Amino acid sequence: MKSHLNLIFLLVALLFIGRATAQLHFAEPSHNFGTIAEEGGAVEHTFLARNTSTQPIVVVTTSVSCGCTKTEFSRKPILPDSTIAIKVIFSPMNYPGTFSRKVVVITSEGVAPQQLLVKGYVTPRKRSIEERYPIELGKGLRIATNAHNFAFVEHGKAAQSTFEVVNTSKQRLSLAVECSNPSLRFSLPASLAPSEEATINFGYHLAENSTKYGTLSDKAYLLIDGEQAKYPLMVSGVAIDSRDEYADNVEPSIAISKNFIKFGTINSTAPTQSQGLFIENNGESPLIIRAIESERGLFQAKIEGATTIHKGEKRFLTVKIEPSSLPFGAVVDRLLIISNAPRQPLCKVRISAIVER
Repeated sequence: MKSHLNLIFLLVALLFIGRATAQLHFAEPSHNFGTIAEEGGAVEHTFLARNTSTQPIVVVTTSVSCGCTKTEFSRKPILPDSTIAIKVIFSPMNYPGTFSRKVVVITSEGVAPQQLLVKGYVTPRKRSIEERYPIELGKGLRIATNAHNFAFVEHGKAAQSTFEVVNTSKQRLSLAVECSNPSLRFSLPASLAPSEEATINFGYHLAENSTKYGTLSDKAYLLIDGEQAKYPLMVSGVAIDSRDEYADNVEPSIAISKNFIKFGTINSTAPTQSQGLFIENNGESPLIIRAIESERGLFQAKIEGATTIHKGEKRFLTVKIEPSSLPFGAVVDRLLIISNAPRQPLCKVRISAIVER
């Protein structure tokens, strides 16, 4: 009985603390630096706070939302009716554009942390060619990035983007591309003059009747004066049905019973382990499971029954792992379920296990 009373008193005290008003009062908790230059060096602002209580207050710590922001303050007790200065320092280098950074102030009062805010706009500095094009592909040809991910690639629709390149050599360079996937197409200039910048257009083109579903992952190589570039161009995405097929709210809708499967601790000599989840169609049209993938290939998954699920129906999806084929220690993989549900064509389920010897 006594322990129950103590627990009640503790909860009441915590509730009281949570609702208490902070007695360390900041007159201006926000500051706008206005427009500053990226190369102009750090800027700082001092926030002043007064202790409006009858007891000393200590600023225990502060936390910032970005490594570009730092604070300076004293941890000495702030006497009643005295003030404390908290200096906030913002370094704009490599943070061009609009910025807004929060500083959380935690005190000995036991109340909810207070927040300070600094904001403004950083005028971008002029970038060097090496900064704008950080990857050197060979013979002086540089590229801004060599990887691109299309979230979804719909059947019957072109998914397009660009790579930006520059010739930093003193010679004209001929360009070509080699790619084994005919659905991934490139368009680029035949050559680049010294100091010339150019755009390489590329994209996936899957036919409306394509049978390709799930992960797309391709590598293409630029040929610079006939020689293969040091690094490939990597393009990826997830192939799905066209999402324009359904109208008037008659589309299929997918729901899964769980998005996390934990196998727990298992011995590497244990037999095959299996768990599963239910897939349900909450929509009006038939739900078709187009593909099921293991992101790292560490498990197998199979639907019990037909892959077409009608309105209101469920299917059980079994997930199996072979402990002897898994690495020791913590193992994490993801199950990817691709369907014709236009609002959620991709569902992800996290799979985990701890494998012991």
